[in-house]
Amino acid sequence: MRFALSVTLLSALLLAGAVGAQAQGVPWKAGDAGKDGAGAAAVDLKAELPPAQYNRVMKPIEAKLEAAQKIMATYDKEMAKPAEKRNERLLLNCRTRAAENYLGAATAAKRGVNLVKKESHKAAIKQQFEEPNRKKAIDIFLDLATTAHAKGDIRLAVAYYKRILAIDKENAEAKQGLTKIAQAIRESAQAGKRTGSKGGSSDDKRSWDRDDHSRTGRNDGDWSKTGRSGW
Repeated sequence: MRFALSVTLLSALLLAGAVGAQAQGVPWKAGDAGKDGAGAAAVDLKAELPPAQYNRVMKPIEAKLEAAQKIMATYDKEMAKPAEKRNERLLLNCRTRAAENYLGAATAAKRGVNLVKKESHKAAIKQQFEEPNRKKAIDIFLDLATTAHAKGDIRLAVAYYKRILAIDKENAEAKQGLTKIAQAIRESAQAGKRTGSKGGSSDDKRSWDRDDHSRTGRNDGDWSKTGRSGW
């Protein structure tokens, strides 16, 4: 009975995360650059902005991108090893931290938009730095979520899907992933009822009760946790 109740509660929370995420995150629609998109991509911000303003806008973005590149260099080095010698925990945290830094670059770019006056400069910052880095972060988180889901690590998959929805409240793939997990949990609970299985004690440490490694701490040397940058 305790297991059935916990499954029902988790299922409800997952559905709430998929639907209720619309109340969170950052409003975003692809193609916000509009008709000026092509021109924005061609704008040379370094040539057009005064040096002091360029540094104020670009330094925070560049710092996040540099951090992401260093982390991915570590990832590539580990991936170059034979499969049996790779540190899977390190690989996971490298990708998570890289995604957070790409997201940080997009966040810095969004702030940078408010530091310039010309619409062409605003559009250029958004198209050249905000949109692509935001997409990189979402793509990495989505791959991590689907991989965790496929491996049966439900708690980690849910954490990544919800992370995506916190960034993009309309992300269809993240919503679908949460819905599939909730449906599988409900079906498992119903099957347990039909067979008369008690499903074990609610004190068992199940996949969604494991330590959540989808968050990182602020210490760059700590690869055991992952941080969530604000948007």
